[in-house]
Amino acid sequence: MANSNEILSLYKHDERAALQKLFDIYYEPLLLYCYRLIRDSESAEDIVQDCFVHIWRSRRLENFEGELDRFMFQAIKFRAINYVRDQYRRDRLADNISEENDELPTYFQEEEVGKEIELLHYTISCLPDECRKIFLMACLDDMKYREIAETLNISINTVKTQMKIALRFLREHLTRDTFSSILLFISTGK
Repeated sequence: MANSNEILSLYKHDERAALQKLFDIYYEPLLLYCYRLIRDSESAEDIVQDCFVHIWRSRRLENFEGELDRFMFQAIKFRAINYVRDQYRRDRLADNISEENDELPTYFQEEEVGKEIELLHYTISCLPDECRKIFLMACLDDMKYREIAETLNISINTVKTQMKIALRFLREHLTRDTFSSILLFISTGK
């Protein structure tokens, strides 16, 4: 498709121009490929755009050696597989929650869930700064530990330790159901 060496050479001199060229060359073919895999045009756009953002943020091309065509299409393939897997899990979870919610009174749902969310926000805000930042990157930004370590320029063991601290703190300060929901959310997002 494109000359990998040309883009990588340009990247060393003008990162923005290289990333723009990469986007211009690969966006449409990757979008079509992703759509064929997941059959959802909006999600395919999100996946492809997220892939480009990830490449930009993680500076993947800085020391890249290899064939860009293969790298780009594999990245989309893996993200599409993860999307389909996560969608399946979410659908199953939604079905389970729907069945359980049919049994709960509506006042409980609204009032108790609101209180649990407030408690969750407060408890997360009580985490130490670095610990909170790492926890939010893992949970809200859906970043893997390795990505967090690269972004913050810390070791992956530091990320793991901070996540253990965060989860221990949350387990101690939240109800069992709220904490279980967090764990479920984390496991379906990864």
